[in-house]
Amino acid sequence: MQNRRPAPFNIVPEDPTGTTWALPEGAIARFGKGIALSGGGPKLALPPGGAYFAVQTRIGLWWYEMSSKLPIALWETERGLIASAYFSPDGKWIAIANWDGVLKVMNVQSGECIAQMKRMEAQNIYAHVVFSPDRKWIATANQKGNVEVLDVHQGECIAQMDRGERDTQSNDASHLEFSADSKFLAATVGNPKVYSFRDGERKLINPDTEGTQTYIWHPETGTPIVKFAGRNFAFSPDSRLLAGAASDETISGDDRVDRCVSVWDITTGERVAHFMGHSNWVDSVIFSPCGGFLVSSSRDKSLRVWDIANGTQKMVYTDFEEAWVKPFYSPAGELLVTVDRQDTIEIWNIEGREKLYTLELHPRSVYANWFKKFPQRAITDKKTEVGDGHTSSTLREFACYPDPVLFLPDGETLATIGYRSGIMLWDVVRKQNRETLLKNTRISSFTVLPCGNMLAASIQDENVTVWDAEKPDEPIAEFAETEQAHLIWKTAFAPTEDRLAVGSREGTIYLYDFKRNEKLKPLTGHTDFVWSVSFSPDGKRLVSSSSDETSKLWDVASGEQIGTFPLDESRTLMGVAFSPCGSIIATGMFGGLQLWCAETLTTLLEIPQPQTQKPYALAFSPCGKYFASGTWWRREEGMEKMAIRLWEVATGEEITTFWGHPTDVQSLAFSPDNTLLASGSHDCTILLWDVKSFIDA
Repeated sequence: MQNRRPAPFNIVPEDPTGTTWALPEGAIARFGKGIALSGGGPKLALPPGGAYFAVQTRIGLWWYEMSSKLPIALWETERGLIASAYFSPDGKWIAIANWDGVLKVMNVQSGECIAQMKRMEAQNIYAHVVFSPDRKWIATANQKGNVEVLDVHQGECIAQMDRGERDTQSNDASHLEFSADSKFLAATVGNPKVYSFRDGERKLINPDTEGTQTYIWHPETGTPIVKFAGRNFAFSPDSRLLAGAASDETISGDDRVDRCVSVWDITTGERVAHFMGHSNWVDSVIFSPCGGFLVSSSRDKSLRVWDIANGTQKMVYTDFEEAWVKPFYSPAGELLVTVDRQDTIEIWNIEGREKLYTLELHPRSVYANWFKKFPQRAITDKKTEVGDGHTSSTLREFACYPDPVLFLPDGETLATIGYRSGIMLWDVVRKQNRETLLKNTRISSFTVLPCGNMLAASIQDENVTVWDAEKPDEPIAEFAETEQAHLIWKTAFAPTEDRLAVGSREGTIYLYDFKRNEKLKPLTGHTDFVWSVSFSPDGKRLVSSSSDETSKLWDVASGEQIGTFPLDESRTLMGVAFSPCGSIIATGMFGGLQLWCAETLTTLLEIPQPQTQKPYALAFSPCGKYFASGTWWRREEGMEKMAIRLWEVATGEEITTFWGHPTDVQSLAFSPDNTLLASGSHDCTILLWDVKSFIDA
């Protein structure tokens, strides 16, 4: 199949890594390439052919060349926030959906927009997008779990799939697929139990659910044909049958295990076969090319072949040790399996017990994902471009969670938290990632000391661990709270280099002296989720803000409340920052910015803000003359880019505005010499802004 090279949008030939591609006005570099809508790392769109692949992120759609491992294009940066991307079966088109409910169908080679559709309903972020085999329709599943069919050429929704009455709606579609003849559409939905957290308690909203179900519908009408308790389905080659992992009917409720395999006649809606034999969850089900047999793999490390007509087990293979296996058929009709081991992925001819191919890459790398999705190509083309055998760095380029963002004293290094673990250090001059500290530790917060060293905190359940970032083998201190302490990620280190404040869901703020390994008197007074905690420059006071719509100033030594911010109405301070001298506190909340006298908590300055631009991140310049504010995004307001504003402290005058991130600005930091401003966003990137021309450096 022909490999179609994507249109080279936004490339900068002198920059092969993409650090300076499609930068907003005023920015000089971007660290990180964004992260996908769902957690767990970047989501890939893998076309037939395999020479290129696309990664959907919150700043746009990155295209990569498989062989070189380098980016070759960056699409859809005007809005960013890519929720889903999916190729047509022939690889000519790609469907791209964003958080605003806009879905585009684009020609891969030319970049031409063939069709565009927009769904106006709230929560219409597309979690799944899939073409019908004839390219006439696109099926989508959104954040409410609603499945729709869109007509590509008419640009409109022709049907919404009927799931019956539901008390709660959630993003619970995990698998969406058309039959080969495009006459049927199937989806697996989770019907999960939904919880809420109020007043520090975890409450179950919808206790009675059906559990995971697989539906089959008529795509033109949305009428359901079959529904069964199961998942991991597959259509037969002739589109007459559907098979899937099904529940053991002797087990129900929370103990349900889908360790059986059921086969349904789509036309009649009748179950024609039900196979039992696996002792654990069934992970994969496929039909043989002739449609007469089923192959299933399970977490019990077995592979079983079933005769559909006779309702019997034909063969079982059990010698896979601790590996994960997934079956597929070669173009010649041979039964093969991919075998995931710790550092390799292998392909075996299961009947002949012959190893055909070995890929020496981590099973979760980009290239391994391509290999597993198109194993047939790996067999037919031994020269497949899956890399040169070395571990790919591509995934690491997307791993950045910039809250907080902090400069080191030299001004040439920027630090932020990795998406999953560690503290990433970025070289500001060379505009590249330098190294990662505490690589295998999930970090909740960190601070940069005047000497340049870093302290980090890890919050796991009710456990608090403090680290020296350059000494990963042994933590400085460890603390354990009671089961009632629902600790959260809102933490702050004191500038005195010995104390840590940790917020909680119920409102208590816990204090620790990690130099002496002591728990200090907790700060009690808030009654709900703690949004922010921040120490004064001398470490003697702490500001906090809570969902109880109060904000308080505390004396750290005594653990007593100094006062409550006299707000004109009950509001939550979304952001807070002390001036370098500690005499001024800047706060951001719905409705505006305020500067307060840190001693008397009286208002020094009010800066009203539009309701569409809610200040979130705040930072003072090292000289104390300026401060910056970042915007919190609200989807219903329709903003395309978030505002970062630079203000003069003495007058409240707005000096300039930068527009760049497509979603929340979560952290801001000035360089020590006042020449750069770093902004970290929920899009999981950092932008560097040149502010020399706007302020006195």
